[in-house]
Amino acid sequence: MILTKPVFATCPVCVVAVGSGLWLAEKLGVDDLIAAVWIGGFTTALAIVFASKGKKIRLPYPEVSWTFIFYLLTLATLFLQGKLTNPLCQIWGINKIFLGLTLGVVIFWLGVGVDRWLRRFREDKKAFFPFQKVVCPLGAIVLTSWLLHLVIC
Repeated sequence: MILTKPVFATCPVCVVAVGSGLWLAEKLGVDDLIAAVWIGGFTTALAIVFASKGKKIRLPYPEVSWTFIFYLLTLATLFLQGKLTNPLCQIWGINKIFLGLTLGVVIFWLGVGVDRWLRRFREDKKAFFPFQKVVCPLGAIVLTSWLLHLVIC
C-alpha cells in the first residue's frame, strides 16, 4: 500500500484514445458537428488532467480556467487551419466546428456537474456506481452526439 499512486478518473491514456478516435472519425466521414462535440469533450478532459498535474501555475478554479485556455487555443488552431472560415460548413449561420466545440465543452461540464450532484445524495460523497466520474461526462457527450445525429445530420 505504501507504493501505490493516486488514480485520476480522466487519465492521460484515455485522452490519447479519444484523440485517436477523432482522427478515425474524420477518416470515416463523421459529420463535422459531431466530431467537434468530441473535440470539445477531449479538450475539456485534457484540461482537467492538466489542471490536476500542472500545479506550478496557479489559476483560480484551475479546471475551469484551463478548459477556457485550451478552448481558446483549440479555436485559434482551427482558425489558422481555415476550418472555422469555411462557408460550406455551417448550420443556422454558425460554423459547425465552432458550434460543436462549444457544445462539447458545455456538455462535458454538465456531465461533470451531474456526477457531483449525484454524489451529494450519499453521506460519504462516493459514487453510486463504478466509474461514475467517467460515465457521466462521457454519457452526456454520447447522448448529445446521438441526438445531433438524429435531428440534424
